[in-house]
Order: sequence, then structure tokens, then C-alpha cells
Amino acid sequence: MTIELPEPPPTEVRLDWNARTGVSHTTLTTHMWTAPPLRRGSQIHDKAFDALRDLNADLARFLPWYSHPRLAVPALTPPTADETSWNFQLLDPFVEDFMDAAQGRPVVANFATIPAWMFVTPEPVPVAEDPHETHWDYEQGTELRDPTLREVADYFYRIASWYIAGGFTDELGRWHESGHRYRFAYWEVLCEPDMGHRIPPELYTRLYDAIVERLRPLDPEMKFIGLSLSPVAREPEYFWHFLNAANHADGIPLDAFSYHFYASPEIVNPISEHGNAPFEHWRGLFFAQAEAFLDQVRHIDAIRRRLAPGTRTFINELGSYPPDLMNPAPTIPEEYWALSASMQSYLWARLVELGVDLVGIAEFMDYPGMIPGTTLVDWESGAPNARYRALQLLLRHFAPGDSLVTTATQMFGYPDSRIHAQGFVTADGDRKLLLVNKTADPITIAITADEAHLGQVEQTGVSSGPGEPVSSPARPGEPVVMDAFATAVISF
Repeated sequence: MTIELPEPPPTEVRLDWNARTGVSHTTLTTHMWTAPPLRRGSQIHDKAFDALRDLNADLARFLPWYSHPRLAVPALTPPTADETSWNFQLLDPFVEDFMDAAQGRPVVANFATIPAWMFVTPEPVPVAEDPHETHWDYEQGTELRDPTLREVADYFYRIASWYIAGGFTDELGRWHESGHRYRFAYWEVLCEPDMGHRIPPELYTRLYDAIVERLRPLDPEMKFIGLSLSPVAREPEYFWHFLNAANHADGIPLDAFSYHFYASPEIVNPISEHGNAPFEHWRGLFFAQAEAFLDQVRHIDAIRRRLAPGTRTFINELGSYPPDLMNPAPTIPEEYWALSASMQSYLWARLVELGVDLVGIAEFMDYPGMIPGTTLVDWESGAPNARYRALQLLLRHFAPGDSLVTTATQMFGYPDSRIHAQGFVTADGDRKLLLVNKTADPITIAITADEAHLGQVEQTGVSSGPGEPVSSPARPGEPVVMDAFATAVISF
């Protein structure tokens, strides 16, 4: 005899618009690195930069990355008595196109890579002539050849001068004219120094001080970001040491510090899907890691409040990737993109609650062999994917200054952990409800909100794929059906 169980009732979401629980201070954004497919003349260049422009995001971050040194390092060999190797021919187009896409909005610059020749290595680190060739081994050495750090500080000063001050004088006293007069709201000092060269906290703090001291005269209004720690090798001592003003030179500002998070299944085989966990396991792993990360954020913020309460927190790389992150021919399930989008939306909402100042969804462009699961646009067409659509949906509806209101979910009298719900009253007085479905199945929602009429539902999920969010009316008394792995916004 088969007993048919009744369908569960809709999950109830209750909002109290009059009970404000906090105010958002969180800027939502993304970052772009010097990915070869984004070079001028590529088949995706125009469409990809149009997508970056259409985000209308403040504090987008520009990150020339060590994996492609010919595109990121404008001085690839040390100066001699007769010549220097300064050459911005490959880097300039990236900067120009990025700044054009920003359309005058504030941006973050992070010219992250220290030239390999500035480190003590047994042999010079070779660099291929092809700028598209990946160099995962470019960051070699742990000891700088100039222990005073002046050589490194001067290098970044010259890059900053090229883009901020119209040019610079090189090591031989020769002037290099750029004509650039850009302004950067923030300059971030290095990226993931705890990887690659494995720069310890004490040395990193000295490097930060030396670079900041050198760059500050170029633009007195430019602020600085420190640490930029990886999600792989993060150690608490970085935060304890760097955020302690006693460990810095007098007058060095601690405007902001940053760190990163990526969720992934257990990586058994990074170059092939064989041997790795099946897609059905990823959802549980992603959201379990997300919860663990939120606990880390609370602990890190406790350190910040104790040592540097005026310093802002930037989590400027947040995303996920499948386990075969180096696979040159990845097989990524189509549902993955909506799953990743739902996790990033959930974490953004929780980080707003925790008072984080910036969340950067990583990353604008990636491709096979270069951690493709983090990309926001398709590497073949330049078109947005579901991760981009979820980011764009949040940017369109929410902003710093929005008030959070008391929001609760319940099913059979218990909180429903399958979804996340958060109500907002925007700075303009509009009422919005964010809903995130953390599961691979549609979920039916019943909404109770005093003195408000439901209006429009916009959601991106498995069904919408890489397309625009699906919009539909939300009628009083009728439940709302959330798509699998949906990010949804209901306007009242």
C-alpha cells in the first residue's frame, strides 16, 4: 500500500517594513584582469566591454595578473647601464578600455605583479614571446634583491605616474611621456601576497608602507587597500599584524583591507573532470563553505574592530569554480552558473547584514585553462551568463543607504533553510524583497507584508539560463514560484 503524502504548503515569508534592522554600507561590484580574450581585436572584445559598462558598478577593480606577464608587467627585464625595458604597449589598451567602461565612476587599481627579476632566483625567470601564453610559475623567489624595498616602491611609483601624472622619469633619468591623467579612488597594494612569493605579514606590511609612501604625493585624494589575501593560505597573523597601526610607519593610512573567497568541490583532478565529485554534490559543498566563510568574516571583523575600527573591509573577490579549474576543455553543467549565482547572491545579502563595505563578484572574464567557472561572461561570445545576470539584478535594485527590515521565513513553524529572504527599503523609499533559492528545485513562496501590495517579480535561475531575468506580476494572495537556484527580487 502506497501512502501519498500531501504537498507541503508554501514557505511563508513575513516582512515588517517598520522594523529596521540596519543600513547597507556595501558597494557591490566586480573586477577585471588582463585576460587575453579581452584584447582589442578579439571576437568578444566589444561585447564584453559593453557588458562591463552596462553593470554601472562603482569601484570596479582593474587587476593586471602575473599569469600573463607580457600583458601585466611593463618592465620585464632589469635596467642596464644603457637601457630600460619599460613598455606599456600591451597594457595601455586594457587600462584605456577599462576606464572607458567605468564612465567616470570611481575605480580601484591594482597593478599587482612585482617583476620576477626583483627577486633572488637561481636563474632568470623566462617569459614566452606569445603574450597569450600562461605562466603559472612566473612568481618565483621569496627574497627581494633590494632589501630596502626602494626598487619595488619605485617600480610601482613609475606605473602610477604613467597613468596618473602623464609619465615618469626612468632609472637612467629619461622621461617617458604617457599623456594619461586618470584618477583612481583606491590603489590596492599587491594581490594574494600569501601565495606565489609567500610574503610574510611583516614583509608585506613594510612593502605596503614603502609603496603607499611613494605613491601618496601623486594624488592626495587616492586611498589605499592592503592585504588582498587569497582564499587558500589565509593566516590570522596577517590581520593581527597589518591592522595594528604600531606596525606601520608614522602617517601611513589604513583606509581599507581586502581578502577573497571562492567555493569549490574537493579538487582531486584540476585538469579533468574524471575523479572529481559529481555536480549533484556541489550545491551542498558550496553553501557549507559559504557558511564557514561567514564565520571567518565575523572573526576577522572582531580583529578589525579591536585594532583598526576606522578601516573598511573589502571582500573583493567572491565566487566559485568547478574542481577541474585548469581543464583546457571543461565540461561545466549548465545548471552550475545558476548555482554559483545563487551562492554569490546569498553571500552578498549576508555580508550586507555584517556591515562589509564592498563585495566584488569575481571575476569578469575567465576561460578554459584559467579557472573558467569564475567568469561572468561567455569566453566565446562575450555574452553575459547567469552569474552576470544575478549581479546585474542586485545592482539595479539595491545600493548603499538601503535599510534592512525584519524578515523571517517559516515552513511548518520552522525557518526554511532552503531559501534566504531579506526585505529592504531603498534610500528612495521603495520596498523590495530579495529571495534566494539555494536548491535545485522550484520553491513556492507565500508573502505576508503589512501595508504593501505585491508588484513585480524579477528572477534569474536555471530556467532563464544566461538570458535576461524573467519578469512576472506578483498578485496579492497568490504564491510566488521561485526557480531552481533563483535570485529573485520582488518590488512592492
